[in-house]
Amino acid sequence: MRYITQWFEEHHLGTPLELTDSVDRYQAHSGPRINYSSNRFHAQECWIEPHALLFEENIRSVPITVSANGSFPIFFCGRGDLGFDVWAASFYLISRYEEYLPHRLDGYGRYEFSQSLAATNQFLHRPLIDEWMMALCGCLRSYFPSLLFKSIEFQHLATYDIDESYAYRYKSLLRLLGGGLRNLLQGRLVVLATRLRTGAGLQKDPYDIYSLLPEMHPPGTDRPLFFFHVAAKWGRYDKNLSPHHPAQQKLIRSLSGLYAIGLHPSWRSGDEPSLLKSEKKVLEKLAGQPITASRQHYIRFYLPETYARLLDAGITDDYSMGYGSVNGFRAGTSRSFFWFNLKRNEVTSLRVHPFCYMDANSFFESGQSFNEAEAEWRGLEQSIRRVKGRMITVWHNTFLGTEKRFSGWRERYVKWLQEQT
Repeated sequence: MRYITQWFEEHHLGTPLELTDSVDRYQAHSGPRINYSSNRFHAQECWIEPHALLFEENIRSVPITVSANGSFPIFFCGRGDLGFDVWAASFYLISRYEEYLPHRLDGYGRYEFSQSLAATNQFLHRPLIDEWMMALCGCLRSYFPSLLFKSIEFQHLATYDIDESYAYRYKSLLRLLGGGLRNLLQGRLVVLATRLRTGAGLQKDPYDIYSLLPEMHPPGTDRPLFFFHVAAKWGRYDKNLSPHHPAQQKLIRSLSGLYAIGLHPSWRSGDEPSLLKSEKKVLEKLAGQPITASRQHYIRFYLPETYARLLDAGITDDYSMGYGSVNGFRAGTSRSFFWFNLKRNEVTSLRVHPFCYMDANSFFESGQSFNEAEAEWRGLEQSIRRVKGRMITVWHNTFLGTEKRFSGWRERYVKWLQEQT
């Protein structure tokens, strides 16, 4: 109860909340009030009839029926001004309660999005908790017109995952020849020519977008956040240059002086937890600054294990809260929140920053055309603008380079970025 009301206070209220279970103290209060109990006490109060969830300490399968109240989907329905328990419903989504229950895994061993409440009830593309909180603010305002609310505006944060700094340049001769032979056998002669010319330093690497960053993010605009993959060993899912390679070191140092830098933990670190701390130390040394932000490679994480490891490694802010297979609002909100560890029934110091759009989800997972992808991210933008939330997007340098299959992405993306300023 304290957790979810403090989150509401942090993002919406201009005055502090005080919680009390004393009926006398509540009735004696002369200012704005929210009644979270089974009966109404005053004509002038915002009343929410409680569901049992926030009074429990165990984790169980909770029966849920999603209904519509005309404006948005709701569940944990009951009496009260909003017709449902907005606190319990918000907590269920934001805590990722359903991910602590038995569930299916996708092909990468991650929580399968299609079984989520949001996906099965078609509200994955809505920042539903933010909509609920706007309605709660409206309810409070109707009873208490003088109540102060925070002045909030739409924000956009561009983030970049540097999974592969370069497509061909700086790669070992063995990798260049192996990839070239594969191109030749597949009849991809244009790709083969690009590979050889780039490897020889005769043309710019298709994934090298770094000289374009000042145009994409001019001085005076919001600083983007770059997540670097610094795995020590190459593997099926860990394909970046070694952090010991001079070109990789030079790139990290050059960007760390201009932009915010975070860790993109390797795939192997998910199986060998000790690698997380060592990769963090490597990136800190190269960036010349403490690293406190992270996003999981392939959005591969498990609750509560992964978040507990991040905390133990000194990560304070995580940007993995989204799906690696579909776009939308995994936790039901566009706003950040502190991770609530349901296993231990406690609030932690790890702040979670949810993202709603990733280019790879549109292209690889959903098979969208470029126009469809742009329509999706613009639709998500409008849904967040309506609730004055924060839109975090995930992009890859691979999509914004010159590789033919991603033709048009950079131009449209830069145009959209310019619209944000």
